[in-house]
Amino acid sequence: MVSLALKKAWRDFRARPLRSLLTAIGITLGVSVLIAVLVTGRLLVEAQRATYAQTYQPDITAYAYPATPALLSVVARRENVAGVESRAVQFTRLIVGSRRLYAQLTGVDDFSHMQLDVPTLITGRWPEHGEVVVDITARALISLHLGDLIALQPTPGDPITYARVVGFVRAPATLAASIGNQIILYAPARDVRANLGIASDNTLLIRTVQPSLAGTTAQELQRFVARRGISTGGWTVRDPRELTGSRELQTLLALLRAFSLLALGISVFLVANTIAAILLEERHVLGVLKAIGASHHAIAIMVLVQAALFGLLGAIAGLGSGILLGRAITGYLANLAGLLLPAYHFQIVDGALALAAGIGVSLLAAALPCWQALRTPSALLLRETQQSTGRSLSIGTQIRAHERTFFLLVLGARNLFRRLGRATITALIVATAAAAFASSQTVSLSIDRTIAGLYDRYRAEGWVLFGQLAPTSFATQLERTDPDILHAEAWERTSGAIGSVATDIWGVPAETTIYQPHLVAGTWLRPALPMAAVLTQNLAQRVGAQVGSVVRLDMDRQSVLIQVVGIVDDDSTYLGATTVGKVFLRANDLERLQGHGGHARLFGLQLLSSAPHAVDTALEGLEQQYRSLRPITLAIYQDQEVAKQVIAILALLLRAMVLIVLVIGIAGIANTLLLNLTERRREVGILRALGASTGQLLLLITGEGLGMGIIGLTLGLAASYPIAQALIAQAGERLFRIHLALSFATPLLACALTLTAAALASIGPGFVAARLRPVEVLRYE
Repeated sequence: MVSLALKKAWRDFRARPLRSLLTAIGITLGVSVLIAVLVTGRLLVEAQRATYAQTYQPDITAYAYPATPALLSVVARRENVAGVESRAVQFTRLIVGSRRLYAQLTGVDDFSHMQLDVPTLITGRWPEHGEVVVDITARALISLHLGDLIALQPTPGDPITYARVVGFVRAPATLAASIGNQIILYAPARDVRANLGIASDNTLLIRTVQPSLAGTTAQELQRFVARRGISTGGWTVRDPRELTGSRELQTLLALLRAFSLLALGISVFLVANTIAAILLEERHVLGVLKAIGASHHAIAIMVLVQAALFGLLGAIAGLGSGILLGRAITGYLANLAGLLLPAYHFQIVDGALALAAGIGVSLLAAALPCWQALRTPSALLLRETQQSTGRSLSIGTQIRAHERTFFLLVLGARNLFRRLGRATITALIVATAAAAFASSQTVSLSIDRTIAGLYDRYRAEGWVLFGQLAPTSFATQLERTDPDILHAEAWERTSGAIGSVATDIWGVPAETTIYQPHLVAGTWLRPALPMAAVLTQNLAQRVGAQVGSVVRLDMDRQSVLIQVVGIVDDDSTYLGATTVGKVFLRANDLERLQGHGGHARLFGLQLLSSAPHAVDTALEGLEQQYRSLRPITLAIYQDQEVAKQVIAILALLLRAMVLIVLVIGIAGIANTLLLNLTERRREVGILRALGASTGQLLLLITGEGLGMGIIGLTLGLAASYPIAQALIAQAGERLFRIHLALSFATPLLACALTLTAAALASIGPGFVAARLRPVEVLRYE
């Protein structure tokens, strides 16, 4: 019985090749998206492991000066230390024409014997005295070639140094320059030390025997190095479960998984539509089989085997295309994150999932049409069900006589209700595609507006970090002497931890006008409360703190008890951050804890104009005026642009998935129109015999497609709101709290895209109808 069912399924598949092809394409796309997301997630994990192993990523990184060979020798003998190296690191700027780009210059003593954090040389050679190699992603920001001479200047008060580009590398586990807006350079360590005016390196890289104990090892080494009188700070422990930008990547993968399920859902409707049409065409065959005593079991096998054939073909094609798509997405993301792309190795789970998804979707879709056929008596199946064409001919005559497009569109829309079940399934296909598009637009818009709102909490157009301490009263001097500065405040910033949760610590003037706190509990910092602190909501939830709690805050060399007096809604963070939330202290309290009470390096600036050009001009003037203090400035709009680029990448990949969903939707509409056309061949032949032109038949079919598009669009827009809410909640768990944002442009775009897709899907069936010859059609059966 199975053999006969397979032969019949293959015969039916070949009998209607276009319809079968559209159905198989729908399943293929749904399976490919699912496999692509699975492959991408697995390959990213493997890429992280490969990068850690092959480029010898350090488990602990810290600023330490002087990092002498003697220090490296004693640290190497400490417990759980597998290897240690030093680097000379300088944060500078690369001058290209009128542009000043942030750059990190890393000095290495011997490039041929690097043991930790080893960059990959892509082209050229390693640098010698007066030369540099550049991270190749910098080419996305500036035009650089081998042999070019570049200029480096940390601040306007520093001398300009020149170096020749002799190679391009890819720095491991670092963001592409186009995202982080920072260029990574490598040079001989003696050149970097000469630029810094220091005799030894200033950064430690430490590899541990047991990475899981790296946190404890870092604390012990911090105390050990401090006892030797060496200045340290910025101790960073690599989390083996995380990579740079992992939160953003995991958020993206979660959203892609959601859209892959939507794609599979559309495939279910598409297969159900096709199987229902096949059973309708063969109702007489089914009726005869039931009349001569065929069992329900035998008929069910015949139907389900045919559905499984669609699923098998779609699964095989979807597996191959999904692997290729997953490799492409992984390559794109790995390049952005500085990961080594591992070779793909086929895994049984990929094939099993593809088969389970493809065949499972097909069998699930065929279950309802099969059940309906089995429960229908043979007498009803054998009854003639020819559809009357009288009304159609009447309207067709009107079309020919009056040549009015309106009547053609009305006739096409009326045809929807002749196969209500089929039209309903197709409308659900369109609804899913429209909901996917509208919800993805809403998610992107919500993230974008949430980030803009987080930046609005900080009413500074720029920040300046001086190379040496300045009195906090220097803020008043800035206001008085610089006409571009409306207001300035002395701030402080460092890093710390509450328990095992790393966080950022900000020292803020109690009467700040730059920061606009959004309190959710308690009060803001007040001068009368010593060692009072305000926590961001995400940090408070993570450490279990509430207003009135007393918690221990660990900083570089000390621990202090702070009292939580308020909690604010502020989940703003930077890309790739490994810290959670913020602790706000009064600026004078943090200055005192840092050992430089009454002095600060960081100043927030409110400028006369927030226009990018005006901000750049004001900050450049400040750098020149106070170049003796070696200032480094940051324009807030530039920092915000970095965040927007990350959202743009996320939106790009989401739209790629939505495009696949829309293609499946187009296939669904085209498939339904072809099914309807097959049933109404006589009607089309009569219309052609009455003189209906190709354009008129196209309008007739287009009217039917647009009718399904409008119904599906209405349902899709209604469903997009709860879908968007669910996706935003899922993204918010991994990134930060995202507030739902709606726009009138979203339904308008969805409307335009859906109706355009419906019209495009109608073109193919319309031309099929136009090619029908009346003589052959009227002889049909």
